Amino acid sequence: MPEERHSLVIRALRRVLRPLVQFLIREQITYPDFTELLKQVYIEVADRQFALEGKEQSAARVALLTGVHRREVKRIRELSVDDEASATASLGARLVADWLALPEFLDENGEPLPLNRSSRRAGVSIRDLVERAGQDIRPQTLIDEWLRLGAVETNEHGRICLRRAAFIPEKGFEEKIDFFARILAAHIAASSHNLEGEGPPMLDQVVWRGGLSPANAERLHARARELATVALRTWNLEARDAQASDANTPGADRRIHFGAYLHAERSGKETSDA
Repeated sequence: MPEERHSLVIRALRRVLRPLVQFLIREQITYPDFTELLKQVYIEVADRQFALEGKEQSAARVALLTGVHRREVKRIRELSVDDEASATASLGARLVADWLALPEFLDENGEPLPLNRSSRRAGVSIRDLVERAGQDIRPQTLIDEWLRLGAVETNEHGRICLRRAAFIPEKGFEEKIDFFARILAAHIAASSHNLEGEGPPMLDQVVWRGGLSPANAERLHARARELATVALRTWNLEARDAQASDANTPGADRRIHFGAYLHAERSGKETSDA
């Protein structure tokens, strides 16, 4: 890597790492904890993404690529690492996405219908949603979990109503940390792909403004949430149709993340758009 490019990457990483380190300190993840994790990830990525075709990835080559000593490479390769997403969080998110996309669970305006607790009553139910997705889970278990997370509420008729247009749990650290990992990993992957300039660029756009009053900042936050909800729900409907049409298509192995975010902070003495 040319020296100038190297220094630019280091400068960018310093900026990216500040909020991450703030989060780590708040969660009592110490520097030794993080460096051990970083070594594991360096070795994992070197093994999975940088192996030479047709050749076994040796500890010596991994050490060369990562700067981690060969003894450490061998030790870490023997570790059992589990970083799979929470099954509960993933299932809950999938079922809410179906609730927002499948026609039988939407009213004439495209809004999610309230769901009955039992299929014995007229109208669609939580059981219908679970069975439509081919999942083996008791509807009441799902209801209890959604109520705990604040994702749903019960209306005056005892039906279950979705509180948010996207599954962003208000409670439940396990579910929130699953979203944290999924969203940041996808965003970094898209941005790094665009930096490399190989292949068509991925969608990665943002606009920002500074010098705003607290009142206008709050108004713009609400407006962003409103616009994002429309965009995400529209995309989810089209993506669900595409997923259904590709159900038996050979080579249908692509996964797409499409999201939106807003971050607000004090801009200090800055009043420009920078």
